Order: sequence, then structure tokens, then C-alpha cells
Amino acid sequence: MDTTDTPYPLISIDKAKIIAIAQRALIAADSLYFSWPAEQQEYFRATMNDDARNRVQRTLLDGLLGIQCSLDQVDAIWRDLPLTQLNPLNWASLITTGIGEDFIYLNESMADGKSLLDFSTLYDYNYDDYLFQEDANRREFPHYEGINYYAWRHPSWARLLINDQFYYATLTSLATHFVDEIESAGNDLIDQLIPHEYIDGADNGKAEKGGFLWDMKLDANGQEGQLDELRKRWHGYQQQRWLELSETFNQSPPAVYTQDKNWDNDPHRFFIFSNAETLKQIRWRHFLSDCQPLMSEYTTLNEHLQQEIAHATSWLTENHQDIMQNFDPTVVKLQKKRKIILSPQALDDLNKS
Repeated sequence: MDTTDTPYPLISIDKAKIIAIAQRALIAADSLYFSWPAEQQEYFRATMNDDARNRVQRTLLDGLLGIQCSLDQVDAIWRDLPLTQLNPLNWASLITTGIGEDFIYLNESMADGKSLLDFSTLYDYNYDDYLFQEDANRREFPHYEGINYYAWRHPSWARLLINDQFYYATLTSLATHFVDEIESAGNDLIDQLIPHEYIDGADNGKAEKGGFLWDMKLDANGQEGQLDELRKRWHGYQQQRWLELSETFNQSPPAVYTQDKNWDNDPHRFFIFSNAETLKQIRWRHFLSDCQPLMSEYTTLNEHLQQEIAHATSWLTENHQDIMQNFDPTVVKLQKKRKIILSPQALDDLNKS
């Protein structure tokens, strides 16, 4: 179990200054904030409207970075800040928006009128999100048959305080974590089996309807069809394996595994939950203290994970051989052509990456 408080060097930040400026920002949002009981303060942080949020962010920009601006400039300035300046801002922002013992904040969109306080446990939130996704899929795809609920199909991003230290966090299930690791290893193998790259298409970057066209062409040295077929099979393998692993782990005892990552010197911890029963035992407002008795050693997963990766890469190799021997490039499946338009900001972000 990786639970060290500072597993790698952190950017030097004056915590006392951050707390003081965050408190000043909350007063800027509502001058009566510190006269309220704790429950009302927490509700305000979780349900802050856009005007209050802009007042908070304007105060944080001024106090931490010396950037003064009007309320209507806040979003643009915050969006354009370099990554190196976001850590102290996100830390202070967490104090103004987080809930519970750990000031946890979930970086996910919610329905109008909903906040994290509307969901007592992680299961309550995750199952509600599952119902929303299933409904959206049925509306988008008329022949969608649906899948059973299993814990955390898609990872969520969060922020929280761990021993008074700011952390980014990824919340995911054990099955999803395994499949993500399998996918990474498999994609690397596909790159070796069929080398490829994306090159600019004729219309890439052209202005259209207030944005820019995204037109990148796949170049696999004449094996584009074979690559497409292999990717389709690979996607199907991952979907099936996720369901099988989810069912397997559903029979396991509740457990939480943690894994620390060193990404751009920002403290980041993965919280990996074995199944839905685990989620039912963890409350948002008592996140770390509820996780603690369920903690298990991440190293105990290594052997099983390596077996899964070995099986998946062997499957990929066999399917690649089958495709190379039997693929008929004259049989092309019709696909609906899509036009992708990116906003200027999105195009700029892609060019920076």
C-alpha cells in the first residue's frame, strides 16, 4: 500500500499563505461566510454560483499571482495560465469548494441543482452516473442493449487534502485499472506490429463555422485497413475483458488500493476500488477515514495484472497474424464520414501538446 505523504519532491508552496488567501476569497464571495455554522459553509462551497465562483477566483489570482482583473476576465485568464502556476491556485481553490474532512472536490459535471452533497457514498454517485450514461446511450444508439452496473467504468478526477497536503486524485475500479494497463501495453504492441502515424490532411486547420477543421490522416504505409481491423478487434477484446474482470472482482472482499504517480511534479494518487460493495462503505465527507480500514497492498495485484497483460498481448499477436494472412483490402466496410470542428482554444491546446 503506497501511503507515503510526499513520495516525490513537491513544488515549494507556503501553505499558510494559501489558506489565508482562500479564506479571503470566501469572504469576497460572501462577507457573512465566517458567521455561518460549518454545515452552511460547506453547502455554500459545494453549490457556489458563477458570480461567487468568479469572485473567489479573482481573489486567488490577485493574492497568489498578483494578477488583477475584472470579474468578466477571470475565466479567460485562469484558462490561459501555464501549468506551472495552476498547482497553488488549485490548492487554494480546493479550500473554497471542497467538502468533508478532506475537502474533497470531484472534477466532474453534475446535473443542474446537484452537488456532491447530494450523494452520501461513492456508490450513490457512481450508480447515479451509470443510470445517466445508460440513458444517454439508449437515446444516442437505438439498438443499444445496455450493460449491468459495475463499479466505476470510467475513471473520475478529484482533488483533496491528504495530511494537509494538496493532492490530485484519480478514482477508478480494479477492473478499469487492469484494462487501462492492458490497453497501454497492447497499444504499444500495435505500434510495433503495424507502425503508423497521423499526418496533416488537406483541410487540417482550415477555418469553418467559428472554429477550425481537424483533418488528420492515418498513414500506416499501406496497411491502414489491417490496422483498422486490428484496432476494432482490440477494442472488442477490452470491452469483453472489462465485463469479465468486473464480475470476477465483484466476488472479492471490499478493498482499496492506492498508487502514487509523478506527473509534472504534481502530487497525484490513484484510489482503486475492488467493487461496488467497496463504494458503498466509503462516504464522500469521510473519504480517507472510510478508505483506511479497506486498504490493501497494491503489490498483491502485480502477478494477476502481468498475467492479464501477457494473455492480452498474446491475443493481439495471434489476431495480427490472422489479419495479415486473411485480410482482403478490396472489402471495405462503409463508414459515415464525420467533419470535426475544433474551437480556436482546443486547436491551440493540440498544437501545444
